Amino acid sequence: MAVLKRKIKLFKDRQGPFFCFFLLFLFLTLSVVFYPSLTFSQSNDSQKYQVLKKNNNERFTLPYNASNLARQNSLEYVFQEPILNNWILTIANKIFYSDNPEAKTVIQIKEPYPSEKFIEIAMFGDKSRKFFVAVNTNDTGYMKLYENNMNGWSADKPVVLTHAIVQGLSVADGKRTIIDKLSLDGFNIGSIKVYGKDEAKLPASALSGSIDFEVFFGNPSESPLYYLPLVMIVGVGGLLIFLLVFKKRRSK
Repeated sequence: MAVLKRKIKLFKDRQGPFFCFFLLFLFLTLSVVFYPSLTFSQSNDSQKYQVLKKNNNERFTLPYNASNLARQNSLEYVFQEPILNNWILTIANKIFYSDNPEAKTVIQIKEPYPSEKFIEIAMFGDKSRKFFVAVNTNDTGYMKLYENNMNGWSADKPVVLTHAIVQGLSVADGKRTIIDKLSLDGFNIGSIKVYGKDEAKLPASALSGSIDFEVFFGNPSESPLYYLPLVMIVGVGGLLIFLLVFKKRRSK
């Protein structure tokens, strides 16, 4: 037992500096990749929400009472700079709804003014979990593209919208793709508008919870996340090479 303890101590003494360097390198790398951003609060008509911005993505969380606002008094998150054409938007609905059969959250992804183009998603909160997607364009006006009156969306999986200048718009409801490569002649996100009531006099839609939005945009190669697999491969590869060289030296 004493011999085994001496061997373990010798191994730690010889490899300790390398492992410390490796762990420090890994920590600094992950810090650069995952924490290059600034978190802050914004307010809009007494509605407070958290915002997290990075180079190629922006994330914000809206409180449940955004779904209790009427269409005429909706909450609108305006991006500092329009997000041009190539983007991925995820929407995670964590709202607990009232028993009102008309309880819902309506989300409009809008182009900057004066464009009238927008993408609309509605998620109903009763047992049916009704879900629909619509678009409004200058050429065709308002048009529903997809509607599901039973279990149309899931609280466990986000709704994902993808748009590219070549491939158009695709929408996934968390289980499958429901709209694929619909051409909108480009789509730039200027703001996201949220409400839950068609008229102010209607009962509240939501009781608690929140709804999370995250949009990825631009060239993926400009994001630190793009290089994370390469960094991990280099780090692990360096560790394996060191261990192999150390083992060969010990065996001589």
